[in-house]
Amino acid sequence: MSIQFLGMIGHRLSSEILPPSGPIFDKAYITRFAQAHEQAGFDRVLVGYWSDQPDGFLVAATAGLATDKLKFLLAHRPGFVAPTLAARKLATLEHLLDGRLAVHIISGGNDADQRKDGDTLGHDERYARTDEFLDLLKLSWTSDTPFDYHGKHYQVEQGFSSIKPLQRPHLPVYFGVPPMLP
Repeated sequence: MSIQFLGMIGHRLSSEILPPSGPIFDKAYITRFAQAHEQAGFDRVLVGYWSDQPDGFLVAATAGLATDKLKFLLAHRPGFVAPTLAARKLATLEHLLDGRLAVHIISGGNDADQRKDGDTLGHDERYARTDEFLDLLKLSWTSDTPFDYHGKHYQVEQGFSSIKPLQRPHLPVYFGVPPMLP
């Protein structure tokens, strides 16, 4: 069994003991923090998701463009971005980062935080939606032809993504630990 060293990157200086300071999206801080992780030998850093903070896709892009080897684990909550669009956004970001991206799917455990972004589904329904979301991500990444999908939460007609992940069959998907199998 291999061991990976994972860190976590933020978008500005803050911690459990330091209140947030500086601009809400501090490009210089993100760059320094990512480079420090890379120089320290971390394998991957988690880019978190919060209902009231800067977009993780852009935090990961900023950090990724400032590093060469460090890999990224981008937290993503299903329900706010259509799964076919999320698949294209993730594949595009993975290309930008030269294949150094994985996605951590978080269905959302806190109802109040979910409602901040307009998601009123309960816990069990969010997990049912996540199942369909994952089906559609993988179809978008691996299908060579347009596809239809008819689920309870998503209806797709002739869905297709021209951009495919560099990693095959698709970029790693974490939903809990370890990463999901293909």
